[in-house]
Amino acid sequence: MDASVDILAIDDDKISRKIILSTLESAGMVPRFAENGEEGLAEAQRQIPDIVLLDVEMPGLNGYEVCDHLRHTEATKNVPIIFLSSHSSLRERMLGYEMGGDDYLVKPFEAENLIARIGVLIKYREDQLALQAQYELAQKTAYIAMTGTSDLGMTVQFVEKSYTYKTYEELAEGLLGVTAHLQLECCLMIMDGGSSFWFSSEGSISPLEKELIEMADREKRFFDFGINTIVNYPTLSLLVKNMPLDDPERYGRIKDLLPIVLSTVNTKNSTISVELALVEQSRDLLKAFGDIRTKLYYLARGMLDKQKESSELLRKMAERINYDLLGMGLEEDQEEYLLTQIDTAIEDAMERIDSGESIYYALTNVLSNIKGVREKQEHLVEAFTLSQTADSDAEVENYEGDIELF
Repeated sequence: MDASVDILAIDDDKISRKIILSTLESAGMVPRFAENGEEGLAEAQRQIPDIVLLDVEMPGLNGYEVCDHLRHTEATKNVPIIFLSSHSSLRERMLGYEMGGDDYLVKPFEAENLIARIGVLIKYREDQLALQAQYELAQKTAYIAMTGTSDLGMTVQFVEKSYTYKTYEELAEGLLGVTAHLQLECCLMIMDGGSSFWFSSEGSISPLEKELIEMADREKRFFDFGINTIVNYPTLSLLVKNMPLDDPERYGRIKDLLPIVLSTVNTKNSTISVELALVEQSRDLLKAFGDIRTKLYYLARGMLDKQKESSELLRKMAERINYDLLGMGLEEDQEEYLLTQIDTAIEDAMERIDSGESIYYALTNVLSNIKGVREKQEHLVEAFTLSQTADSDAEVENYEGDIELF
């Protein structure tokens, strides 16, 4: 028998105490003694025993009452108890069991029987402690697994939903939703060219927090100082202000999840930048097409009006010249020569006017083409905007429930 086993014997009978002492010493154990119930409870509180040998019939508190006290005290509620009694009836045994006893030994008992009962209870206690440790470990493992699954589910949900975000504000809100689920307080800087956009889980960012993020070594993915961690990616930096250093498992899980989330944000940042640039470019093109169309229309319209005015002026000029020649008294050959020169000049001018009309029709064709391109561009912008809205609505509908991974 292991001599380190701490046995507390509570018995008011001097002879019983001597028998217990000699029996246990023969097995290599040295018990402690208490002569009554009150003393026994005090001794049990002073040093928690491995086993209690408890006499039933004692003055003051009897054995059943002492057992009831031990079972309702947190420190001793699981200590094995062997009742020692001169009564062997079933009723006495049932009462001992109801009070919380683990075994019942009738006096007088044989030394080998007592040692055997103690051995059984020692093994029972060891098995009980081992099972309790396994149960606690299983509980902890299950909690970690459930927590990890929840955290991973939130992360997967964010990654899948990220493609529907159309602005930095929406993306930052989604990211801070994940960090809030992880119970993290964060500041976020998103960079777009020479501009920086700031977001915080607490609504505002102090000047010192901005300086820390901006001055941190961006060559390092993780920059740790105290309970703070700065995580850097090409288009963003995240300051976590309350890393759980006192919980290594949760700390490691967070450091595993953050790169997944932030790499997604980094990729989406570039996409948002391109999308915003394309939309802006499309709007600029639409405006430019509209301006060109308007200018070409008035240019063509003006050319046509000038053509009509020029034709009318030439007609009137030819009429006046013919009328004036009649009053000049010119010889017939002189008059014919002048008329020939005038007709030639008018024909040349009319040809130029006709070519102006060709330019007008060419400009009209260009105008028509520009109008068609502008309408297509408008349809593209409209379709892109509608698709983004539809994707966003679909994601909201799809993620109203909890995600199931397994």
